Amino acid sequence: MEQVNSSTLVGMPAAGLKNKKRGKGVVALLLSVLAIMFCLFYVGPQLEKLPLFQPIARFIDEQRVEANMYFYTEVEEFSEAHINMDNSMDYPPHGPQ
Repeated sequence: MEQVNSSTLVGMPAAGLKNKKRGKGVVALLLSVLAIMFCLFYVGPQLEKLPLFQPIARFIDEQRVEANMYFYTEVEEFSEAHINMDNSMDYPPHGPQ
């Protein structure tokens, strides 16, 4: 007859719980990455089509502003672009009246 001691009985469920927690963590990580990718590749481009963001997007395209490149730097071009984008949002063009 095989001997079973208390240490083997206690260790078995703990190992199963550890694997379950790790599996939940991996699933949560994958879902988080998928949610971020969904926002980047679907939600972001859809937001660009909203009337609120069109003046900013148009200004960035027309002026060829590299928005990602200038955001974290203190160069004159970014400062000027920031002022112009703020003004575009504060005083949007209304078209002919």
